[in-house]
Amino acid sequence: MNHTQKEKLSDLVCQPVSWQCRLDRYTSLAIGGPAEALMRVDRREELQPVLAFLAEEEIPWRVIGRGTNLLVRDEGFAGVILVLGIDFKTVEKELSPAADIVVVRAGAGIALPQFALNCIDWGLAGLEFSCGIPGTLGGAVIMNAGAWGSDMASIVESVALLTAEGEERLSHRDLDFSYRFCNGLKPYQGKAVITEVVLALKKGDPNEIRQNCSVLQDRRKKTQLSRHPNAGSFFKNPPNDSAGRLIEASGMKGTTIGGAMISEHHANFLVNKGNATAADVLNLMKMVQTKVKNDSGVDLEPEVHFI
Repeated sequence: MNHTQKEKLSDLVCQPVSWQCRLDRYTSLAIGGPAEALMRVDRREELQPVLAFLAEEEIPWRVIGRGTNLLVRDEGFAGVILVLGIDFKTVEKELSPAADIVVVRAGAGIALPQFALNCIDWGLAGLEFSCGIPGTLGGAVIMNAGAWGSDMASIVESVALLTAEGEERLSHRDLDFSYRFCNGLKPYQGKAVITEVVLALKKGDPNEIRQNCSVLQDRRKKTQLSRHPNAGSFFKNPPNDSAGRLIEASGMKGTTIGGAMISEHHANFLVNKGNATAADVLNLMKMVQTKVKNDSGVDLEPEVHFI
C-alpha cells in the first residue's frame, strides 16, 4: 500500500492500525510472518466502508478470529488482516414459536467458549460440544466446527454477511454445511465478512447442561492435551476412521522437522516446540500425508486454514 492508501485506511476505524504486524502473536501455533496491516474493527458502521475501500483499491484482506485453526506462512500476508471487535461480540435472545426452542443472535467475533458458557447460564442446550473449542463463533461456522457427534450445522439457523455493497443473509439451507466445511460460504471468500450468527437452542436444566459440558471438557483434556502451541486437530478425519489413528499407525508420533513435531500425546496435533517456522509445519504436513497414503491408502486433508 502507498502512503495515501494507508492514511485513508487509518481514517476509517477508531482503533489505530498496526502496520507490518507479526501474526505469530495472533495464532495459537505462534507462527507467522507480518501482515502489511492489521485492523481492529470495533464498530459495525466502520466495517462496510473498510470493505468498500479495500475492494476499490484491490487490496487483499482476510478476517481472523482467535487464530486457533490457522497457519500463517513465514512471508506473512501482503494485505489487510481484519479483527472483529466490540460490536461483533454481543448476544441476545429472542422469542420462538416453539415452546422448547430459544433463538439466539450472537456477534461473529465472540469467543466460542464464552458464548457456550452464556448459553449454559441461560439453560440453553445444544452447544455443549463446543466447550473447549477455542475459536470464535464466526470461525466455527466457516469450518462447521464439531465434536462428540455434533456440530454447528445442527444449531445454526442463519448468518448475516456484510460485503462492500451491503448486508446479505444466508439461511441454513443456503449455508449447505458438510463435514468441517460450509459450502454456501465459498462464493463469498474474500468478498464478505460474517457479522452475526442466529442459532436455535433447546431449553434445558442449567445444572445438567453444565455437567454434560464438564464431562466433555474432561474427555477433551485427556485426549488432546498439549504443552506446546498447536492448532488443534490438523487433519480432517476420513470417513469411518480417525486421522490420529492413521498417523499413529504409521509410527509418526514424535516425528520432527525443524521446530515442528507430531505430538507424542495426540498424533493429529502438529505442534510448535518453540522455534518452528511455517515451512517446518508444511513440510511435516506433507510428510504425514505421503506416509499415511503409502501405508493406508488414505489421502489426509488439512482441517487447518492457511494464510
